Amino acid sequence: MLNRYKLFSLVMLLMGALILTGCENYAERTHESWVAPPEGMVFDDSTIYARITYAIQSDADLQGTDIDIKVNDGTVLLSGTVNNRDQMTRLNMHTWIVDGVKDVDNQVAIR
Repeated sequence: MLNRYKLFSLVMLLMGALILTGCENYAERTHESWVAPPEGMVFDDSTIYARITYAIQSDADLQGTDIDIKVNDGTVLLSGTVNNRDQMTRLNMHTWIVDGVKDVDNQVAIR
């Protein structure tokens, strides 16, 4: 029984060594023409503002609201009034769904 245990341990040790030998740092093997991909699209504040404004104005359920939108470095400040909670929810949805929005400070009041 002891010999089987030693043989099993030796086989497992060899398998582990073979597996670890195959691990290499692939960054060292990258061709010199490789460049890092861009981190992602960057949206300026005016684009974010325009997309939020368009979304709110084209939503029939948000007609009759008085919303002021300010965007600073991806942070959106909403102020004004809505008629009910459903409009507040839709306003939040339209704001957060716009690409480039990092944070929303919603100071909108319900009438």
